[in-house]
Formats: sequence, structure tokens, C-alpha cells
Amino acid sequence: MAEFFDYDPVSGIRTDTAFNENTGEMTVYRTADVEPILDAAKAQASAAGKNLRGIRESWWQYCTIPPVVQLQLRAKGLDISRSEHMPRVLQEINENYPHLKVVEATEGGKPKKVFLG
Repeated sequence: MAEFFDYDPVSGIRTDTAFNENTGEMTVYRTADVEPILDAAKAQASAAGKNLRGIRESWWQYCTIPPVVQLQLRAKGLDISRSEHMPRVLQEINENYPHLKVVEATEGGKPKKVFLG
């Protein structure tokens, strides 16, 4: 069973640890309550609707990425602070985290399909 280790009040990330005595391995679990962020994103998306012009001119907020999702993106090799990672970050948001979007539009285009044969 996991035991409480730490809580960061700024990011809202809770860290728990579990130790397996049979294997000698420790597992670190990082979790956060993102429900308020999801509710706010959904409300903002429904209120704003599609504003493609604002998105194209880079002055419209596209999504909200909570710290725990930033960690998940980092685990995939993506850093939201690096502009060269943005196309892949947008693709990741569109495919795996669409509930974080605060608009109904899709930025970054459709992902390219790769066929191996």
C-alpha cells in the first residue's frame, strides 16, 4: 500500500511511495486533483466557442496544462517551454488530452499517418 510522502501546495501534486519488500523496489506515485481545471476549461470552451482568427493570430488561449500533465509530457520527451516541441505538444493535447482545451477548435493540424509495410 502506498504511503504519503509529500504534497506541493503550489502545483497541487501529491507524492506517495510504495516499497515492495519481495523485490526491493520503491515506486513513486504522483497525483493531482485536476477536476477544477477540467471544469474551468469546459466552461471556457463552451462560452468562447470557436475563435479561429484569435488562435491563428496567437492571442487566444488554446488549453490549460496542469503541472501533473506537464510531468507526463516530460516523460514523453516533450517540454512545453521549448518552441520546437510545440507541434508535438499540440498533437499530444489533441490526441490524448482534449479535455484540457479551452476552445472547440483544433490547432496544429491533423496528425500525419505513417504506414509501415
